[in-house]
Amino acid sequence: MKGTQKIKAGALQFVLFVGAIIAVLLFMFVLVAYSHTLFLKKTDLLVDMIQGADRGLQASFKKRIPSGGTVLLPLDTDKNITTQVEKTHWGLLELRKVMTTKGKLYFEKLALVGHSGSERPALYLQDNLRPLILAGNTQILGTVYLPERGVRTGNISGYSYNAPKLIYGQENIAKKTLPVLNEESNRQLEKLTAPFFEPEGEDIPLTREIVLKNSFKEPLKLIKGSHIHLEKVQLSGHIMVWASQKIVVNASSQLEDVVLIAPVIEIGDRVNGSFQAIASESLDVGKACGLDYPTVLSVGHQHQDVPDQNDFVPKLSVDSRCDIRGIIIFEGPEMEFGRFRPGISIKESTSVTGTIFCSESLELKGKVYGSVATGAFIAFENGSIYQNHLYNGTINSKGLPLEFAGIGYEHEVNNQIMKWLY
Repeated sequence: MKGTQKIKAGALQFVLFVGAIIAVLLFMFVLVAYSHTLFLKKTDLLVDMIQGADRGLQASFKKRIPSGGTVLLPLDTDKNITTQVEKTHWGLLELRKVMTTKGKLYFEKLALVGHSGSERPALYLQDNLRPLILAGNTQILGTVYLPERGVRTGNISGYSYNAPKLIYGQENIAKKTLPVLNEESNRQLEKLTAPFFEPEGEDIPLTREIVLKNSFKEPLKLIKGSHIHLEKVQLSGHIMVWASQKIVVNASSQLEDVVLIAPVIEIGDRVNGSFQAIASESLDVGKACGLDYPTVLSVGHQHQDVPDQNDFVPKLSVDSRCDIRGIIIFEGPEMEFGRFRPGISIKESTSVTGTIFCSESLELKGKVYGSVATGAFIAFENGSIYQNHLYNGTINSKGLPLEFAGIGYEHEVNNQIMKWLY
């Protein structure tokens, strides 16, 4: 009988070491498998919350929510996800924040929303007891609402209207008043252009070449002064620029989603960006500017000027070779049809994709792909004034993209997302 063979201690240590490694690997494998399963479940839940936020925002369009109010939508009983929507305004545009929660998990999305409808006419011209006169290279395509006296051809500086048809679309009779912008938009315009309005937020000093980006999930950042010149600056997000007298925007500036408020706003030549400019006295846009959707250019002129028959300077003017994508609004006191100053002037070779609302006279020499509502037209040529004449202007409602959403009129509800915010 052979004797018992001894195993060296080093071999036992090696076996124990290998066993420990195998145990650690098995534990890590179980941990990874569990983490992967948990990650998949959390990912699925997050996807459900994101989809719930999208559904909640769409469902909120069917609810009447006051500005500053919040609505709690029905509980998703299958996944136990709670959804609520909060409504506020950013400038003149409506902002909605949708929030979904499940336990300790929370998700939110923000979007600018507006009204989109296939029934928006190419032209709504207030009935001021004058016919619409077409002259030169003018074209109107789409449904129109015209004064009871209708539309006729005319001649300006030897250029008459020679197209086969006057209106390329359905003709309807307009009322003696313009459609009214929805109540909340009107309230916002009156508030932001009131003489003593001054916004509240975190004051940020304006320095040369400042680069500032502020999420809409963060408190408002505010640049204030009496005269503000925006040159070589980059501003984007939840930022408001407010001046008690005047704001000037230089082409070297980059503005995205910010709001400008002042009595007088001047946007220089070749400015590019997407922002809201809201003035109480006048707003001028220079040559060759490219302002992307959803830009808002607005003058809320709340007092009646002293009549001056020689004052032909428009309150809101867009110079030549501009490309504007968004909303242009002039809202003034009750119109005096004996006055000759245009509320809005759109120069040659400028295109506007969106909507124009002008409570006074509109001088249109460019092209509008969308909808125009105006109290009257006016044309200035060779020192002469032509009332209710549309000269070399184009209005084409069929050129408006289906994705466009703007500020609605009275009783129209917002039903489409303009832009997701960050």
